[in-house]
Amino acid sequence: MLSNLILGVIVLLSSIFFYLQTTDLPDRSALFPQYILWGLAIVGVLLIFQALLEGRKKAAKEELEARREARVQFNDILIFQVMVPGGLMLVAYGLLLSVGFYPASAFLVFTIYSYHAFRIDAENLNRALWVRAVIFAFVITLFMYLVFTLLLGLPAPSGALF
Repeated sequence: MLSNLILGVIVLLSSIFFYLQTTDLPDRSALFPQYILWGLAIVGVLLIFQALLEGRKKAAKEELEARREARVQFNDILIFQVMVPGGLMLVAYGLLLSVGFYPASAFLVFTIYSYHAFRIDAENLNRALWVRAVIFAFVITLFMYLVFTLLLGLPAPSGALF
């Protein structure tokens, strides 16, 4: 569909842009980000191919129905898939500046995990979910610390407090 095509182009162009930014880094420090950006570029190309193949398979009638449905759901998408995640990113950026990378990352993983659970089933928000979210955030943050700080020796951004 058109959204996959646009997303694929954006992912591909942004990965190329950020890859060019890594050329200023030392070779060892740039290795891991460059691998990640190569992966993103490949995903972008695959999204473009998928969108082009799907575009050929769909009939015009199905496309019109999808557009009507998209117009109806625009406000829902704008609020729940753009505004709320964008607000979470701004809060995470504020936390990054104030408390540092790893606490901000733990907060972001926790809130995104909880938010996705809320979007799937709002009645599923219970104590067990919060415990799973805290454990998941801790494990992911610990993994990032082990890989980036201990294994690769990359300095993490520090905030005003830490």
